[in-house]
Amino acid sequence: MSMVAAGVGKLMDDEKLQWTTLLREIIPEIDHTGVYWTHTATIADILAHRCGLDGEVATLLADGGNGDIQPCLEEFLKAIDRIPRPLPHRESWLMSPWGYTIAAHIIEHISGQSLHEYLQNQVFRPLEMTSTTLRPSFEGSNNVAEPHASLSNGEASPLEFQPNFANTLFEGSRGAYSTVSDLLIWTKETLAASQNTASNNTVLKQIPHIISNHIAMKNPSLLERSYGFGWARAQLPGVVGLLGGNSGLWEMSEQPIFGAGNQSRLMIYHQGGGPGYSSFVAIFPETQSAVVVLMNTTAVSDAADWIARLLIEGLFDFAKPTDYVRLAEEGKRRTIERFATLRSRLAEERIQGAPPLPLKFYVGKYENKDYKYRLEVTLSPESESNLMISFRDLDSQLYPLRHYHDQVFEWSMSFDGVRKSGRYDITDPSYYKIRFEIYPDNRASRIIWNIHDASVPGGLTFEWKDERLAGAWRAVHAGMNDFVPNTMHRIRY
Repeated sequence: MSMVAAGVGKLMDDEKLQWTTLLREIIPEIDHTGVYWTHTATIADILAHRCGLDGEVATLLADGGNGDIQPCLEEFLKAIDRIPRPLPHRESWLMSPWGYTIAAHIIEHISGQSLHEYLQNQVFRPLEMTSTTLRPSFEGSNNVAEPHASLSNGEASPLEFQPNFANTLFEGSRGAYSTVSDLLIWTKETLAASQNTASNNTVLKQIPHIISNHIAMKNPSLLERSYGFGWARAQLPGVVGLLGGNSGLWEMSEQPIFGAGNQSRLMIYHQGGGPGYSSFVAIFPETQSAVVVLMNTTAVSDAADWIARLLIEGLFDFAKPTDYVRLAEEGKRRTIERFATLRSRLAEERIQGAPPLPLKFYVGKYENKDYKYRLEVTLSPESESNLMISFRDLDSQLYPLRHYHDQVFEWSMSFDGVRKSGRYDITDPSYYKIRFEIYPDNRASRIIWNIHDASVPGGLTFEWKDERLAGAWRAVHAGMNDFVPNTMHRIRY
């Protein structure tokens, strides 16, 4: 995200944009009638995550794979009014990939180059960051670290795929591959450009504005805790690590205080990653210092976070060092306990209901048009007495679908099963429940998936893919019985 923000900063310095430029002045199609934020949002708003847009659904749909949700800009803009927006515009900070999706399109629109080409030509090559790219190659002997995930016994399990967000809606928020040496160049140049005395020849432009405070994070907070453009800010002692996996394991009131008992200093940082990877980058303008941690393993708790804090404590010789082994063990305990609670809740919430229909009646492909996302239900290749569900037609995303009650099925996994699949640690029982709606002839017509109740109350709807037949049955549901005789016999197969 900091790299995309720097790309926008270069366009600002070239006087092609201003931070206050309205999005609709660049992309008129973004302005939807009745959607206030699209009429008033600026480039600064989307880079600071202050439009109130919820990115959970998009992130969860990319779960376990490469994030290959790839509608074109025109299709994305048509559906932008349906992006969940739980918070008011400019009133609160909410992390979301959508803002950086839009920022990437703006860079491409203004520069006439793809995001990859623009950052390569304007940022990476001039800084001699020779190992940083949005177009990684995984072929042959290329020097790309293989992704792993930690299991409950501490074993690092290799993943069967390489996350690659090229040409997807996530390229602007998590698409970069880099190395420690390149990111040390990145942090050094960012620190140099943050000083008012930086020369006019500095490659990175507008950095003082990019790393400034643009919205508060997780208020209330006595000391500063804010977000810039692709960078978070924290005045130490304070709560850090709010962009990584550890933040969800502790309530804000019990988050570990970093730097307690030590000198106050400003820490500017960001975290990132994907399946099998995690990262932590921090800069300290007062001392022109930086810490970079890259990992090719998704640990049980966010180890890149703990390791970065440990290095920072050593860098500044903190008087009261923290026991990060204890914190990591506690993070692991909380994570494993959540999965045990998931199993318990699924058992408790099971109700006595009707038996399922013959399993072949559920088989089919189901699509959600807003997100261009497909679910497919098949009979198990090993036994036709079991169903399987797959996501985005990926063989690696094939899971047993077990009858729960009535027309509801569930596909939950153990913690180790989730980790081996490269999926996120989701422990909400609703996420693992699939509800079928049924045609009058007892064949499944659509799927309702409660992927994230807070973002999409009532769930996402996935229509049976044969729209001609689905349309016929919608007519049946609407009472248009004169439409039935010409279609009923064709629907049975």
